[in-house]
Amino acid sequence: MRKNISCLLMAMMVVQSAFSQNCAQATLAQKQGEWKEGVKGPASGITSADLTREKSVVAALHAMIKSKYVPMGVSAGFNGVYSAAQSATPVNTYGYNIIPLNYFCDGSALKTAHETSTYFQIGVNFFDAEIYDEAQGDRAMAEGFNTIPDMPREKDGYYYFKEKDVSLGFGLPGKSRLWLITYPGKLPFSYVSKKEFLEKRKSILAADMLASASGFTDVLKRIEIEKSFKEKEYKNDPEKLKQYLKMDYQPTKERYEKLVADNEKNYKPALAKIESLLKMTPGELSQPAIVKQDPADHLSYLFTDDDDPFGKVLIKPNPAYFDKKLPRSSPQFFSVYVTGDHKEPIAAKAMTDIIKAVDFVALKNMLGKL
Repeated sequence: MRKNISCLLMAMMVVQSAFSQNCAQATLAQKQGEWKEGVKGPASGITSADLTREKSVVAALHAMIKSKYVPMGVSAGFNGVYSAAQSATPVNTYGYNIIPLNYFCDGSALKTAHETSTYFQIGVNFFDAEIYDEAQGDRAMAEGFNTIPDMPREKDGYYYFKEKDVSLGFGLPGKSRLWLITYPGKLPFSYVSKKEFLEKRKSILAADMLASASGFTDVLKRIEIEKSFKEKEYKNDPEKLKQYLKMDYQPTKERYEKLVADNEKNYKPALAKIESLLKMTPGELSQPAIVKQDPADHLSYLFTDDDDPFGKVLIKPNPAYFDKKLPRSSPQFFSVYVTGDHKEPIAAKAMTDIIKAVDFVALKNMLGKL
């Protein structure tokens, strides 16, 4: 989603517009702004019926916000974004975005900024996490599962994440907030238990140990093949065979067997920790896994809690959450996300006012509708 946000920020840039009126910096926050539709997102790879339904949902989201939010001190650019259908996911993903561009004074002229770090999005069937796929790449060989930074808390029928400190670029600090509106008491992903993590990590380490020793074991296999040839070659010359075994074969074999043993020794502490942790009670092993790298052992992870800023909450797909009888374009959960410079008055007001315009009950009532 960070890529989507960057693309949308670029797409929604607008040329500066000057107004033929006096401008006072102190009163910019009180100036009523405008709504301005931005570049429509691409819509390829979506059936006509689904795209029509998605555009209808986006229009309803815009109407909801517009009915309660009046842009002040900004030009509120908005648009819909529609992602191509993916066969591996049970639903289509799309969204509604607002990028409020601040007004500013250029002498006595009122102009609109080219860009902003303030961003608002209602995501339909997605948020900033890999919930539809298994872990890939480096993560598959590290934690073994996809992650989210915090566990959402349930309140008033929806879920919210802790407010986060974020970097807005160029060293500018900001804040972000995220909510999930889901089917009652359910999440579109599942937590990974401690037992699942430990078993996955054990298999990852075992595979990594074999892979890291493969060069050594290949040499050991080759010298055994060579030995069999030498035994045939020196069948009638036992002294030469003895010399070969003593001066060539045996030293090489011992050297590479030691390399294999040393390699295994590097992994044994981490594997021993896993075996010990697997002896926890069934109740402990069934708890959600929140992990962080062990600073004393790069091959090990420590269990921690959701208050640890270095902790990662492990998640996996939850296909049972989704009603497969519904059209792919039907909203089955919403995410509400906002980020920006909380210390800049106009941006902070825009963020607050837009969130106040979100009708969480209305979003809840839209779930599962055709």
